[in-house]
Amino acid sequence: MKSLAAITAATLVLAASLLTTHAVRAQSAPAGSTSCTPVGDLSFVCGVVNVEDFLPVEGGRWLVGGSLQPGSAGLYLIDTAAKSFKPVILSIAAQPDPEYPCAAPDLKGLATHGLDVVPGPNGVSTVYAINHAGRDSVEVFRLNAGKGSAEWVGCVVMPSGVNPNSVAALPKGGFVVTKFMDNADKEAFQHILAGQINGVVYLWTPGKGFSEIPGTQLSGDNGIVVSHDGKWLFVNAYGTHEIYRVPLTGAGERSSVKVDFNPDNLRWAPDGKIFVTGQFVTPKNLNEPLAWATVLLDPKTLKVTPVVKEPGSKEFSGATTAVQVGSTLWFGTFRGDRIAYRTAP
Repeated sequence: MKSLAAITAATLVLAASLLTTHAVRAQSAPAGSTSCTPVGDLSFVCGVVNVEDFLPVEGGRWLVGGSLQPGSAGLYLIDTAAKSFKPVILSIAAQPDPEYPCAAPDLKGLATHGLDVVPGPNGVSTVYAINHAGRDSVEVFRLNAGKGSAEWVGCVVMPSGVNPNSVAALPKGGFVVTKFMDNADKEAFQHILAGQINGVVYLWTPGKGFSEIPGTQLSGDNGIVVSHDGKWLFVNAYGTHEIYRVPLTGAGERSSVKVDFNPDNLRWAPDGKIFVTGQFVTPKNLNEPLAWATVLLDPKTLKVTPVVKEPGSKEFSGATTAVQVGSTLWFGTFRGDRIAYRTAP
């Protein structure tokens, strides 16, 4: 594997979680960002690699995050009190879940992307993680955050050529997953920035497999969440700067709202609204520190309220996700050696 220092900007196929199966390359900390001291209103937990997405577990005691760099850490646990982290100790379950039948992966070579978490009994949560190393798939883990360990229990391999981005769990073991682009399209990201339709949301049901959800054919389907009543999904169209509300059944009207940035991940806020985080991307600024923003979306009215807007710096740029634990906002990014946090406005 190439060292991080040897991976140049020209090899990156990443901008707002842009990757392909054959070109997963993570970017090291931007040149000069050796200090972990705060910058402006942002403080950092340093030493993690390319944590594109994370979610609270155990009531926010921890955040479980992925790593887009193959071989760095399949999953991280971030201590929200101590502001520290540790890699999750991964193992293969003695009895994998028959609902997710597939061959076990190389646990030391995972490249994890979008996540979802379903709390369970006895402090054990089910983690669904997009993986791009070796296969494009949704890997399923049983995480015991208190013990700092997780067992791999199965996976679902994506349809051929599909580059997945985000996943949201459904009752009874199913999930929805976004297709960001086609792996065979060498100019896929340019096509997304031009607003071309190349994505969709898939519904996966145990025993039935994949089906496309009508009304979700968008430009770079990215972050996704499902309403608490299970009737609606919210999905980002990265290329056209839109967030769509679509009936999960596909039957009914869809609605949308536009933002002034490329929306990446969606995450529920404590007040029932949705954090939308993304970058200000153009074809010319992909290799520069990317400005980014987080807004709040009202799921009923689709009204958007600004939360944070940052210019991007050599220390931290291109934020992809935001979650709130107590009075603290946490931000992940697809690039660099850290995650950021600040007091919620």
